[in-house]
Amino acid sequence: MKKMIGMLFLGGAFALAAISTEVSAQDKKKVAPKTTASGAVIELVESKDGKYRFTIRDADGKYIAGSAVGHATEAEAKAVVEELKTLIGGAKYVSKKSDANKEKAKEKANEKDSK
Repeated sequence: MKKMIGMLFLGGAFALAAISTEVSAQDKKKVAPKTTASGAVIELVESKDGKYRFTIRDADGKYIAGSAVGHATEAEAKAVVEELKTLIGGAKYVSKKSDANKEKAKEKANEKDSK
């Protein structure tokens, strides 16, 4: 009888361990961030002027980026996209001001200096 109770207890412990492991795995899936790269699409489009441009969309079809420059051939557009793939991974963020903003900043600096 003791062996039977011990076996039931041990079986129950294994069942609980299996259930808690399954729940933990499900919780981790909920916490894990959605990867944007999976399902992303790069569209190559021949525009009205006969040049090729690319558009990058996320998994939901939302516009992310695109080329303003037209490329002579589809192969050339693909080559540019492949180059972007390698460059953007190591790219640094740089904030730039437009020329109009630079002029305003110079004017403000000159005003402060003249006071």
